[in-house]
Amino acid sequence: MKRHSLLLALALFLSLLCAHVATADTPPATLTAGAKAEYRLDYLGDGSPINVALDAPNPSGISVLIFTPAQVEELHRGGKPTPVGRGTPNRNHTLYWSGGFKIRGVYRVFVENNSQGPVLYRLDITGSAVNGAAQVLPVNLPPLSGVSTQGGRKTLTVTLPPGAATANGQSSTTVRLTMPVEPQDCTHANQVPAIVDRSIKLCPNEVYFALNISGNHIGVFSDDQHTAVVTSAGRQFAITIQGAGNWVEGVTIQARADSTDQGAWLCLYDDCAFPTVPPITLHGGTRYGGGILLQGSNSIIHGVTVKGGTIGIATVGGRSNYILENQLSDLNGWGSFNMGSVGSYYVGNVMNRDNHACTTPDGRKFLHGCETSGWVCLGCSANVVARNHCELSANCFYMSGERGLASNDNRFVANYCAGATDNCFELTFSRGNILRDNVSTADQNSDKSCKYPFWIGGSTVYHQGNSWECAVDEEEALRQAKESTTLPTDMIPLSAMAGSAKPPTRNPSSATSKRLLGKGAVAVGVLQDK
Repeated sequence: MKRHSLLLALALFLSLLCAHVATADTPPATLTAGAKAEYRLDYLGDGSPINVALDAPNPSGISVLIFTPAQVEELHRGGKPTPVGRGTPNRNHTLYWSGGFKIRGVYRVFVENNSQGPVLYRLDITGSAVNGAAQVLPVNLPPLSGVSTQGGRKTLTVTLPPGAATANGQSSTTVRLTMPVEPQDCTHANQVPAIVDRSIKLCPNEVYFALNISGNHIGVFSDDQHTAVVTSAGRQFAITIQGAGNWVEGVTIQARADSTDQGAWLCLYDDCAFPTVPPITLHGGTRYGGGILLQGSNSIIHGVTVKGGTIGIATVGGRSNYILENQLSDLNGWGSFNMGSVGSYYVGNVMNRDNHACTTPDGRKFLHGCETSGWVCLGCSANVVARNHCELSANCFYMSGERGLASNDNRFVANYCAGATDNCFELTFSRGNILRDNVSTADQNSDKSCKYPFWIGGSTVYHQGNSWECAVDEEEALRQAKESTTLPTDMIPLSAMAGSAKPPTRNPSSATSKRLLGKGAVAVGVLQDK
């Protein structure tokens, strides 16, 4: 029998309930007066029972309602269907309901508090044909930023969530960044030099071809109505930047993935070898092209929209960069692709549906994944990844420590991951990374559950206040990650981090990395380390 414990039990019920216990730092489930909590579950429709059990020390005014897929559709249309089931008291639980159906699909369970005060409770949804039970959590929208002007210079202010202000010695939860001076006149597309060495503003309704920015403290500004478009084709970036202190503001980019990369397995690295006859080597990384390639430090990319292409924004070897509030969705590969990033901030970006099916060079087919993700970082350290939004990407946040490219001491704070087909957070062969106040849940629009909340093989990760609501629960995800490698693997409460000894960084080898083919749709076994 499958059991998915959705929320931490109250202490007085722990001895009575047989479900596994969530991590000790997870707060009890609280429903305020007049509030409603919504849960979803996948059901095979074989007629076996769905069991819904709620326990609460003060049951007055609380109700449990069950809705079928057809009723869920009616709810979405604004209707008010009568629930197919209601929880009622029994001797084992405060409220309990059990029922089976011959209809396959996504069912919903609502917990409503009609009392005058808050209610603490625990909800269990179980059944042999039940999978992907999860609370439908509120969307964590990207942070709001503001622009102020003083002395003719504009300053962008971004508010960070608690626990995120650590990179670059940043101690405040507010980041203030001063823009380069924006030109008064725009530069027409046919007037752009081969090398842009001073700030430019794009002209309304004009189409620009690839821009090459070289120098320091250069700004690229969109027109005020954001009607100008910068384009790229195939394995090319629309904007390439070299230098320090540069800024791209509000630009719209229309990229196009190369036809050979569409529906193909993508290589994260310079090369990936497949043992075919004859052998095939893919050359990847930033070669795929896309929106922006940043090869510099202390630079800002803000409010950019990238459509099409394989990579949204790529950074290589950069320090103290700020990638803020960009729209990087529906891309062929990765919303944000980063190599060797140090002390940088990735805040408020939207990276939805960066995912595709593929066939590998040796003929295997995958329905999703293929090494794609919303955000990926290799060999990265001391970065802050905060308040980003990711739906239905293969992996939402991905740091592979294979090939000696460990990513250490990064902070993931208050990010939202919904419906990831593989992993919400993948942090492998690394140390000192922190997961704090993140949400992994089902996608509200498609009702698709995320698969794994995290995958941390070969890593020790510190955590606090996360909400893990995926098809595979946190205990099973940790168990599988531990079994995938002989290297130390664990999740430790953040409160225990002070004074703890961090495990040494070790490079995985074919003997220690036992990750299964097909897990997360990643065929690691066929890739050869350089």
